[in-house]
Amino acid sequence: MRHRLACTTGNLHELDEYLGYYEIDDEGYISRYVEVRADGTALRYDRTHEADSFGILPEGQWDDAEASKPEYGSLCIISGALFEAVWSNTRFLNALNATTDSSSTPGSCPAP
Repeated sequence: MRHRLACTTGNLHELDEYLGYYEIDDEGYISRYVEVRADGTALRYDRTHEADSFGILPEGQWDDAEASKPEYGSLCIISGALFEAVWSNTRFLNALNATTDSSSTPGSCPAP
């Protein structure tokens, strides 16, 4: 597995600002994905929950060269441990088994 962190800040395509955490399998497909939006909303997708009304698990094979183009923002390699920490410890708006924080107000999702 490979893990990447993408940040759309400064992109040239007027994409909404977000952080994307990607887990990429050995065949090059995204197996798990976390998106943290600028407003703090966090979403997660995997092969058992590929889409909902908020978003979708990115499709197609991952291409490091394409994803790392400055026009999309920035991209870096992250560890599996960091990905797991974000996946396991973030409160997700769209996950039934999301980590809960009793100090969080309903409808708000703290950033990881």
